[in-house]
Amino acid sequence: MGNTKKWVIATNGTKYASAAVKYAAELFRDLRVDPEVYILVIAVDDEALNEAKGIIELAKYTFEDIAGKEGPLETMVETGNPGKIIVEQMKKLKADHLFIGGADFKWDINEDGPGGISNYIIDHLSGGVTLIK
Repeated sequence: MGNTKKWVIATNGTKYASAAVKYAAELFRDLRVDPEVYILVIAVDDEALNEAKGIIELAKYTFEDIAGKEGPLETMVETGNPGKIIVEQMKKLKADHLFIGGADFKWDINEDGPGGISNYIIDHLSGGVTLIK
């Protein structure tokens, strides 16, 4: 974990996704080197965009409150398929670690059953993935 330089925290505001934000903040707080941190929220459609913006503000506040220090933190709201967007953003940012919550995803629009988004991410992404449940 000490060698990671860019983190993406993908959250949708649910129980385990919020726990992923908190876990990443605790790690960030205790590290000697500060990685770049991106908080990503994905709205599945345009109607969910306002809710996504609210979720990202809460996630940013939670992260900064727990981390107890300022660091390079950026927020991103995207619209579309969560699994594909998370993988695309990880590659675009050249991020080396992803924090996500699992099992309670509202995002689970995949027909493969519970964990469809996290399974998609693990199948299509190389690098560190911390799945909080």
